Amino acid sequence: MIELVRLLAVVCAMGLGLVAPAWADEPLHGQVIGVVGGDIIKLVDARQLEHQLRLAFIDAPAPGQPYADEAQSALSAMVLGRQVTAQVRGRDQDGIAAVEVVEPHGHVVNLELVRRGLAWRDYFDAQNQPDREQYQAALSEAQQTRQGLWSQDRVEAPRDFRARVSQHLRWWLYAVAGLAGFTLLGLVFSVYDKQISAWLERQDQITKESAEAYRQARMLAEAEQAERDRTREIANQEMDRLAAERRRRKPV
Repeated sequence: MIELVRLLAVVCAMGLGLVAPAWADEPLHGQVIGVVGGDIIKLVDARQLEHQLRLAFIDAPAPGQPYADEAQSALSAMVLGRQVTAQVRGRDQDGIAAVEVVEPHGHVVNLELVRRGLAWRDYFDAQNQPDREQYQAALSEAQQTRQGLWSQDRVEAPRDFRARVSQHLRWWLYAVAGLAGFTLLGLVFSVYDKQISAWLERQDQITKESAEAYRQARMLAEAEQAERDRTREIANQEMDRLAAERRRRKPV
């Protein structure tokens, strides 16, 4: 009876969000089958379940910003078609799991994008102090060496860029309504401002996925070429080793 009461207490606590389920912090293992922009991946796990994951602690350039294509290319080269480990760190405002991704060579992809100047360092409540310092050090290094987006004279954060574009579009909609004499339409825009914002966010996501669709083939080709280059390098090293071995064994 006591054990039953304890079990019910745990279940109730989990329902209230007081206790995290045991699998909450378990890493995801699987193959990356898609890349959207510079900070979203699609992963298929061993059970053939597909997960859409956002890279935690960073914010990559938005579509239309400088270095947005470079960020997506770098992310694709590191993970597309590869087996990776994704450690869940929380969820973003859209409910998408935010993860740190470790690629096959052991590098943390999130940190590498910041170090290359292809992403901003984004603060996150779940990040501990050592990790905060690590990401801050990578950001400082990229800024000091003017890597990627930090080579520009003027740098705009993605969230500021998206807000500015959304505001311009909203002004444009208001202007069209005013010029056309649609006073009622302008009133509807003001009343349903939140709905307009949600629509703009959906359009931003659609833009990212559209960009991913026509760049996917190029990204995959780059990843395959990188793999061939690594294989060729290993083969050359082995041939050099064998040649040196033969020279050493050759009688004087």
